[in-house]
Amino acid sequence: MTQTTNGVVAATKRCDNTSVGILIHDDQGRLLVFNRATLPWGAAPPAGHIDDHGSPEQAATAEVSEEVGLTVDSLELIARRWRDNRCRRADGPQGVGHEWFIYRAEVHGELAPSPRETRNARWLTAGELQVLSLRTALYAYGDITEAEWQHEPGIEPVWVLFLSMAGLITAHREDLAAIEDTAAGQVRA
Repeated sequence: MTQTTNGVVAATKRCDNTSVGILIHDDQGRLLVFNRATLPWGAAPPAGHIDDHGSPEQAATAEVSEEVGLTVDSLELIARRWRDNRCRRADGPQGVGHEWFIYRAEVHGELAPSPRETRNARWLTAGELQVLSLRTALYAYGDITEAEWQHEPGIEPVWVLFLSMAGLITAHREDLAAIEDTAAGQVRA
């Protein structure tokens, strides 16, 4: 069963209002991203709800394994922040949004993306991330239709601020505000 809230389809599973995200770089400094196979659409690093994984660190380790088949050797917390981003689940006890724990991870193993959760897993340079973030801004301003976004997404809106905070992209304040509204599920202008 699903419900629609502000045009976003949410499963009846209730959000736990907590999420982890994991930045994984290769030896050339490129970031691992993939296109999400389910809402919310966009290119993003491994991420997911903490749910029953236990601690944020345990959830980060599990998400990396589940989504891209890699084994985490170490995690470094680089950001912890509440974000008003909507997910595909029913609103949690704190409403719309998540307490995010963003990690930088050292990993090993062979990349084995989950076909259920990922599409087009790839390693991107800072320049390639920047191009995708500009596409996200165009989407936030309504210059890219929903169909165009689903076919060729930019960075998942919630991730633009995190990638900017990590120094991987540059985003203008006005663009970030529009992208934040999009992440929160607000109607785009």
